[in-house]
Amino acid sequence: MDNNQNGSNWNDHNGQRDRWNSSSSDSSYYNQPTHRPYGQAFSVASAVCGLLSMTTSCTIVLSLPLGALGILFAVLAHRAKKKMNSTCGTGLILSCVGLTTAVSMIVYSFVMLPSLMQNATFRNQVNAVSQQLYGMDFDEFMEGAYGYSFDD
Repeated sequence: MDNNQNGSNWNDHNGQRDRWNSSSSDSSYYNQPTHRPYGQAFSVASAVCGLLSMTTSCTIVLSLPLGALGILFAVLAHRAKKKMNSTCGTGLILSCVGLTTAVSMIVYSFVMLPSLMQNATFRNQVNAVSQQLYGMDFDEFMEGAYGYSFDD
């Protein structure tokens, strides 16, 4: 019995279907396999790192490397001189916002620490937390390590 009769697209060996037989009525010309665009993985990685950088900006420790990675992945996705897709742009913006927020919180902390340590209530809270975590008051640490004391 002939497998190719009546317009079916079965070939003679192994009973497999011949996808490339254009004479059949169910030709798969428009259903050709497509490849994913190159650089899409870097765009998605940039968006994920940017989102995580922005949401963890209050922890500073996580936000700095995630923001830097998000910017790096956005640059790697855009390096092929192609137009930047929306996922890559979103990742770049979120990474920059997260990185900027973390850096501004670090600067604010260092600028405000001496004036905050003048407040007795705040100083007692910082000393209590430092004593619990490290076994040493923050005042003792600053005097021993840097020779700096917070005098009233």
